[in-house]
Amino acid sequence: MNRILINGISTSSIDSRDRGFQYGDGLFETLLYVRGKIFFWQQHMQRLTTGCERLGLPVVDEAQWLADIEQLSLGADKAVIKLMLTRGIGGRGYKLPEAVDTTRITARYDFVDYPLENTEQGVQTIICKTPVSVNASLAGLKHINRLDNVLARNEWSDPDIMEGLMMDDRGNIIEGTMTNVFCVKDNVVYTPRLDRAGIDGIIRNEIIRLAGEQEIVVKQEDISVNDLQEMDEVFLTNSLAIIWPVIKINNRVFVKGEVTARLMSVFNMDEGAYIVGAY
Repeated sequence: MNRILINGISTSSIDSRDRGFQYGDGLFETLLYVRGKIFFWQQHMQRLTTGCERLGLPVVDEAQWLADIEQLSLGADKAVIKLMLTRGIGGRGYKLPEAVDTTRITARYDFVDYPLENTEQGVQTIICKTPVSVNASLAGLKHINRLDNVLARNEWSDPDIMEGLMMDDRGNIIEGTMTNVFCVKDNVVYTPRLDRAGIDGIIRNEIIRLAGEQEIVVKQEDISVNDLQEMDEVFLTNSLAIIWPVIKINNRVFVKGEVTARLMSVFNMDEGAYIVGAY
């Protein structure tokens, strides 16, 4: 069952003057909730705080978010929790209001039960024609302007294709429509640079950290489509899917390789778990 709180009140209505609706002026986080645990809570809060600082938004106290989540998660075994923060109601035009009264939206959605074979066997993907928007001032942020991803995701309807990979204006792979991208060549892990575009993913950073602990070299570099086709392994990450090996990109077939399998085996979700109510 889906439930929504707006500024702590149970409602699904938002003022049409809200700048999140008018201009996409805000941020969001998508969290995995399982039996009283929110995974990678502190990392999500840090990214949200960083986004607020860069956009000039007031930071919401963690206790308010957690109180919302506790209220929404009663009786839930597994759920997807989405946090959204907008600049609130403002006048017409792009100029920021002198006084900011943010809108805090906390939503609980049904758990996304992806097929087990996505993780165990891998997923098929395509290269999308829709590029990501390039803007260094927004790069890395999980802002609510996601029209690029909407257009890219609707380039395919084949149920066997689970994800589409998006490029920038230079033809470099940046991310998937809902994932970050990693690839492996000669036991070295590569992931796209995100200084011009893309979302700095929570699981992406965990993979980079874990690889370092495993003494696996990780390089953040430009990766062209041709580079991608020459890789030995490819895998995708996000906060709900965690890690998906890629077995096909367009017509290029891959296998779930040793480096991908190794990182999957050492990835411990509980290390990033936060117990709801523990504050």
